[in-house]
Amino acid sequence: MKRLTPKELEDYEQRLRTMLAVLTGDIDRLEAEALGDRGVPHEVSAEGGTDSYSQEFSLELLERDESTVREVLQALDRIKGGSFGACEGCGSMILKERLKLVPHARNCIECQRKEEQGLL
Repeated sequence: MKRLTPKELEDYEQRLRTMLAVLTGDIDRLEAEALGDRGVPHEVSAEGGTDSYSQEFSLELLERDESTVREVLQALDRIKGGSFGACEGCGSMILKERLKLVPHARNCIECQRKEEQGLL
């Protein structure tokens, strides 16, 4: 597979920036939900801890979103550095279909499977 064109790189950069804007907005909202208006965790309610569950759920989503933000920022750095689209595992180009679905992907599908199995 050949390298990405300047136009394709520009499109992926725009997608990544849009993702970043959405994620940072989500992070702000999740922080507010998890910590409440005063920046402290919500109290456990008399109804059996619903507030506690909601807070824990919000914190888990917050952690996931923060991880994705880091991945998006790294992808933007790869665009600037000229390595965007190349698999970090094997060096081959990541399929465009994968990059359209996961524009911050670091690995081709095969290398991603290996990484998830602890083989990379």
